[in-house]
Amino acid sequence: RIHHGADDNASGTAGVLEIAQWLADLKEQGKLDLKRDILFAAWSGEELGLLGSNHFVEEFAKMIKNDPNAKLGGMFAACLNMDMIGRFNKNLVLQGVGSSSWWPKEIEKRNAVTSLPISTQNDAHLATDSTTFYLRGIPTLNAFTGAHEDYHMPSDTADKVNHDKAAQIAKFMALVARSIATSAEAPDY
Repeated sequence: RIHHGADDNASGTAGVLEIAQWLADLKEQGKLDLKRDILFAAWSGEELGLLGSNHFVEEFAKMIKNDPNAKLGGMFAACLNMDMIGRFNKNLVLQGVGSSSWWPKEIEKRNAVTSLPISTQNDAHLATDSTTFYLRGIPTLNAFTGAHEDYHMPSDTADKVNHDKAAQIAKFMALVARSIATSAEAPDY
């Protein structure tokens, strides 16, 4: 049977694409003074052991430092991850907040624009791709709207996605990404 994957993880992928388009438009208009580059990426194999994200960081470490076990904290300011942002129920869960002292104030500032009900979790050691980065010394922030009965089922269809809230979450994460990319100081680990 077809597993549509509307929430896991078409919702997060759509959010990444929207953020990339918005930031590219700002850059083209001369309204984005970047202090650091922004890299957009998507992976496969999360449920099989974070295969895609692990391969990415290992290859990146080899390319930069010729050391697959190198700490990449100095190479990446942060990892923002959106895994299942389409089934907004009561709130947006921001995970990994404990990976940087920068996050609480940043979340408060950026949410002043979006007014999302947010709950935070300090733990950055999660069953999602952001953990790959956290274990390499990179602060992470993961957006998640919660598990549901359609997870990994053919019934994870687009008609069940809360498109307005997913767009609001993408806007929030876009504001965080812009802040990281334009701030003189990167988030601490």
